[in-house]
Amino acid sequence: MIKYLYLSDLDDFLIKQYRSAIKLAFPEIILNSQTTEKYWSTLEKYFPHTQLFMVNEDNNLIGFMNIVPVFWDQPLKELPDKGWDWLVQRSIYDYENNIQPNSLGGLQIVITKKFQRKGFSKLLISKAKEIKQNLGLINFVIPIRPVFKHKFPKMKMVDYLEFKKDQNIYDPWIRTHLNAGAKIISVCKNSMNVKGDIVFWQGLLNKKIVESGSYKIKGALNLVTIDIEKDFGEYREENIWIAY
Repeated sequence: MIKYLYLSDLDDFLIKQYRSAIKLAFPEIILNSQTTEKYWSTLEKYFPHTQLFMVNEDNNLIGFMNIVPVFWDQPLKELPDKGWDWLVQRSIYDYENNIQPNSLGGLQIVITKKFQRKGFSKLLISKAKEIKQNLGLINFVIPIRPVFKHKFPKMKMVDYLEFKKDQNIYDPWIRTHLNAGAKIISVCKNSMNVKGDIVFWQGLLNKKIVESGSYKIKGALNLVTIDIEKDFGEYREENIWIAY
């Protein structure tokens, strides 16, 4: 039997599973996002009623979807290039300024390893659609992070969208959303932004950086640009805006 819970419903055992699942689901570069470090605890404090968790009868976490209410009154094709980072920050800004939301924004869907490839992500998406309806919101948008794009960090996302295998869209996460009824809106070219000095990037690369250039980091969807003279590096991750 599957139970749907919200953040305020979780006991310590489930909270521990939740924190662990996030660390296992994403590469180090994403876990070092300054946006996450600065805003995530605030997001959970403001929106416990839209942090959705799926649990089995043994109190094991199957998966979860982090969702935020947000206001957006422009055409969906004009959703910002700063997709994921913008969604986090805008939801908090709206809450703190008493701006009534009209949309729902999905930040991430994670299925724990034991329960992957069993269709649970589709159930979470369906439940999120119900939340949108129950809250009387108009749009449900997500800046998705394709799961196999890291294999092609030099490829532009707009080209990756056209990448097919056996006449099917190559990336299974894109396929999952399209099969669930989503429409692709646009590529958000700086959806997740990570900046740091050379020491910071050497830690993620696990090697000494001796020259400026573009570097491939494990799990990153795009290359990292490093400037030795400026002691600075920047990661600009492309995601894909979709809407239900």
